[in-house]
Amino acid sequence: MPKWVSFGKVRGSWSKVGNDIPLYVSNSQDHILAGGGVKAADASPFSDLKPEMTTSIEFGTEWKLFDYRLDADFTFYKTNTKNQFFMLASSAGSRYANYYVNAGNVQNVGFEASLGVTPIMTTYFRWKSGLNFAMNKNKIKELHPDLKEFLYGDKGFSSSYAMKLVKGGSFGDIYGKAFVRDVNGNIKYGTDGQPLQTDTGNSELVGNSSPDFTLGWNNTFTYKNFLLYILIDGRFGGKVLSQTQADLDQKGVSKASGDARDNGYVNLEGHKIEGADAIKAFYTNVGGRSGVTEYYMYDATNIRLREISLGYSFPKEWLIKTKAIKEVELSFVGRNLFFFTKKAPFDPDAVLSTGNSNQGVDVYGMPTTRSLGFNLKLIF
Repeated sequence: MPKWVSFGKVRGSWSKVGNDIPLYVSNSQDHILAGGGVKAADASPFSDLKPEMTTSIEFGTEWKLFDYRLDADFTFYKTNTKNQFFMLASSAGSRYANYYVNAGNVQNVGFEASLGVTPIMTTYFRWKSGLNFAMNKNKIKELHPDLKEFLYGDKGFSSSYAMKLVKGGSFGDIYGKAFVRDVNGNIKYGTDGQPLQTDTGNSELVGNSSPDFTLGWNNTFTYKNFLLYILIDGRFGGKVLSQTQADLDQKGVSKASGDARDNGYVNLEGHKIEGADAIKAFYTNVGGRSGVTEYYMYDATNIRLREISLGYSFPKEWLIKTKAIKEVELSFVGRNLFFFTKKAPFDPDAVLSTGNSNQGVDVYGMPTTRSLGFNLKLIF
C-alpha cells in the first residue's frame, strides 16, 4: 500500500437468523393476561408453523488516509424476512374464529456512508469534522395468497387512517381518506362548493412515514483542555399525520381555522372557499378523526441542532495530590435544542406509540423536550 494509506479494510458477511413466536400459538389455550383478564383460545392450533427467518448480506469497506487525517466508511446491505406470522379470519362455521399462517417476504435494501476529515491539527488546536449518510428502501414483496392486505392494530379503530401491509407497498405506508381528483390531479368540488372526498376510510395510500434518507454533520473542536462538540442532523422526506391538527380544525380552535375566518377564505391548492358558512362546513367535513387524512399529511423533513457540548479537562497536575483520581472532565451538554427547519406541526421524531400501527402519527402527543445539563466524568 502507498504510505498515504494508513489503514484499509474490505468486509462482507452473510447471516440467517430465526425469530420466536408468542405463547399459546402452537397449542392454543385459554390463558390469563396481565391484570387478571382471560384471553380465550380463538385461533386453531398452529401445528405446522415455521420460524420467521431473516437472511441478510452485507458488504463494506473502510479506509483511513494521510496519517488518519481522512477516513471513509461505506456499507451496503440487503435483508429479506420470510415466514412472517399472520392471523387470518376463519370461514363461517369453523370451530375457531381465526387461524395462523406463515407467509410473506419483506425486503430492505440500503447503504450507509460516512466521511471524516481533520482539516486543522496543530499542537494546541484540532478541528475534526464528519458526515454520516443513510438510506433504506423497504418493499413488501409477498404476502399470503389469502391475504390481500394486513392491517396493523384494531380493525374497529375509529379513525381516518390505518397502517397496512400491501404487496408492492412498504412498511410505514399510511392509508386513509383522500380528495377525489380528476385525470389531471385537480380536486373535484360538489354543487355546494365543498371538495369531494372518497366514500370509504383507510382506502387510499396517502404517504409513508419513513424518510428518504438521513444526514448528520458533526464537528469537534479541541483547544488545549477545552472541547466543543456540535451535532446537526436532518431527516429528509417521508410523510407524517397530525390528527391533533385535524381535531383542532374541526372544533375551530386552531390557528389555521382562525386565520381562515380572519381572511374570509380557505386556500385549498389554489382554490378559494369563501364565506363564514363555507369555511365552517369545510373544516367540519375535512377535519376531525373521520375527516380527510390526505389534508393532514405533512412533509417530515426537518433539520435540527441535535447536540452541543462544551467540556473542560482538568490539568493532571491539579490531581497529583488525589492519587485515586486520574482524570476529571466537566462539560455542559444541550440536546434537541432547536430546529433550523421543520414543516410538520409537531416533531416528526415523536410518534403515538412504539407499535407498528402508529408510526408517523400524532394524536395529542406530548411535545418533545429540550434538555440542558452538566456532566462530571471521573476516571480512577
